[in-house]
Amino acid sequence: MRQIARLGALFALAASLLTAQRELGRRIGVYQWSGVVPLGFETDLLTLAREKTTALGSRVFRFYLGARFDYRLPELAPSRFVADGPEARTLVAVAKLPRYRAVFADPLLETVIVSAYPALEYGGAYDDVDLLRPIGERELRAEREQIADLVRYWCLEFGDLPKTFILANNETDEKLMEILNHSDSPELAIENLVAWASARQEAVEQARAEFPDARLRVLNAFEISIVNLRIARLRETWRKSARGEGYSALQDILPRIRCDLISYSAYESTSGPYAGGSADRDPSETYERLRRDLEIIRRRGSSSISARGRELFDSEFVMIGELGFARDRFEYLPTGGVLPRFHAALSAAVDAACPYTVIWQAFDAPRSGSKASGFGLYDRRSRAPRLRASGGGCESLAECLELVFSSGLDAWHEAGFE
Repeated sequence: MRQIARLGALFALAASLLTAQRELGRRIGVYQWSGVVPLGFETDLLTLAREKTTALGSRVFRFYLGARFDYRLPELAPSRFVADGPEARTLVAVAKLPRYRAVFADPLLETVIVSAYPALEYGGAYDDVDLLRPIGERELRAEREQIADLVRYWCLEFGDLPKTFILANNETDEKLMEILNHSDSPELAIENLVAWASARQEAVEQARAEFPDARLRVLNAFEISIVNLRIARLRETWRKSARGEGYSALQDILPRIRCDLISYSAYESTSGPYAGGSADRDPSETYERLRRDLEIIRRRGSSSISARGRELFDSEFVMIGELGFARDRFEYLPTGGVLPRFHAALSAAVDAACPYTVIWQAFDAPRSGSKASGFGLYDRRSRAPRLRASGGGCESLAECLELVFSSGLDAWHEAGFE
């Protein structure tokens, strides 16, 4: 009897571990922003990225939904969406295109996060709603109507599915800095973004209230990218500064809006000391910085979370919307390359109970001047770049993630993380 009891306990423990491992696939996902189709492929980048993500074992996928690029041609290409017909302009029209609809309908995906941007016609071409000038009723109406129509489409088309669709923006702090550099007016920048973010949340709440029996969960996330830094005027340019003076979305916008959860683009926390020191630091510091900053966001953002967000996430309402390490910046540092830093960051996200952590990104973006590059799980030939080997036996980030989804985070470790 004792032996049977022990076997039962072992089976229960094994089942519990398997459930925990599968849970990571439901919480850790991959993002695909703009880019070009890998060499030798005839399909679109969105389809390739989705299929690569689910093949690893992830059930979370994030992508851009809007008029700036179509996952076939480069960003702002004059002929983007031309092959899809003249209707492919607004959020719903783009979402209905087969390659986009396939993401929402994919049975392997449980959570889909969209960086959604309504579009208006400016000078004969469609583009994201313009926030650089004083926001007008035309822009706010486009935000409300296109966001609400997207939510209605989701609920009508996929409302019976036990999925979660999260509508998000991409790094409010970058938009704040862009408006400041265009207008030189903090008041204009803050008021524009408060009105814009409020319109999006109101549209989501109103539209989802029309479908009280839907199994589909539709949520709105507000994304920030600055915790310790501020955007300050330095000579003739507004840019990120460690002096502690200036503006940020966390400080100046989030307290004035409501959202269902907060998304954090975590480059500041994970890529080096925010005060501007060397990035060549022990990878374990990545864990400490990210845990610290997630707690700061939770503390400062608590009053902005909606009743729906509280119901679903309680105090764990901060997800990591972007997490990445550029190979050309981190792989050859004496203190260790990309893999130990990723391990530390994912450990921090899991220990902090982040509902979602999204890796930037599936495929490498084209090189652009001096900007960091090599964030992708896969390169332009759809190969997983080999990295400095980890103690767990995986030699690429894609391979390590596959190991995590199948066997748990403890199966992947680097020296110093045992």
